[in-house]
Amino acid sequence: MPIAPRSVCSFSGCFRLANPGKSRCAEHHAEWEERRAEQQKLAHREYNKRRPASDKFYWTNTWKKKSEEYRARHPLCEECEQIGLVEQSQLVDHIIPYRERPDLGLVDENLRALCWPCHNRIGEKVREKYGGTAERVDAPPARWPRIG
Repeated sequence: MPIAPRSVCSFSGCFRLANPGKSRCAEHHAEWEERRAEQQKLAHREYNKRRPASDKFYWTNTWKKKSEEYRARHPLCEECEQIGLVEQSQLVDHIIPYRERPDLGLVDENLRALCWPCHNRIGEKVREKYGGTAERVDAPPARWPRIG
């Protein structure tokens, strides 16, 4: 199988050959990686400043166990069930957002099992009512979500 020819570094004004499988030469690739790492660090710092401390609750073992236990008892989306649809639940949501009432965070009566589409639809209403306290999720994240 033939090997693809090396291309010229994509950095403006550099005419060195790029590393195999990369778009930049060794020098400019290292600079690009450093800049990218710094930008990601700043982006994470800014994101974390905007997130309330209540979001930490969703990463606790207590919440993870509670949500797993609740989903085991409610394998179907509760909103879909009410209109006669059968859809697997994918997350546990608080009826009254955790940020508004942390005391109800682990109370079954304040929880509901939802699919992603129902969560996003309900989240729109929550954002209107509570001023942006619900997170929209377009696709299941790689890790268990922070849903409030």
